[in-house]
Amino acid sequence: MELLLPITLILVGVGLIIAEVYLVPGFNIVGIIGGLMLLFAIGIAFTEAGFLGGVLTLTGAVVVAGATFYFLWQSGAWDRFVLSSSLRKDDHLIARESEQRARYLGKTGVAVSPLRPTGIAEIEGERIEVVTEGEFISPGSDIRVVAMDRRRYFVRLDESSPGQA
Repeated sequence: MELLLPITLILVGVGLIIAEVYLVPGFNIVGIIGGLMLLFAIGIAFTEAGFLGGVLTLTGAVVVAGATFYFLWQSGAWDRFVLSSSLRKDDHLIARESEQRARYLGKTGVAVSPLRPTGIAEIEGERIEVVTEGEFISPGSDIRVVAMDRRRYFVRLDESSPGQA
């Protein structure tokens, strides 16, 4: 009879944890209270029923909690807590994007806005954001893409085009 209160607290605590997983979104106070009830029940069992009663209660709580978590795992409830899709890009996609971006290397175009050092240029009919190597380039000037990194195209004045000083 002295283990009735701890057993009840364990069952209520596990019930609150199940309610947390299925009914209450997020990690809220319901799950915390359920976990605290489990600990409190084990503490009561050790003080009221002695060492043997506490160990039996602890063993029973571990078995009940383990069975509950196994059930939750098998039912797919834990899938809501884990991101199942990968956030990494596919290597093929990265290579294709890099190849597509590299098509501007060595191409010539026209500065649409003032490049000081960042601005907009039109290359092969497309407007892209470009960066100079520090110098100012006025709008309408012919430019050449000389380098690129992950996010930017670096341009210089195109010295080979006629009309440039």
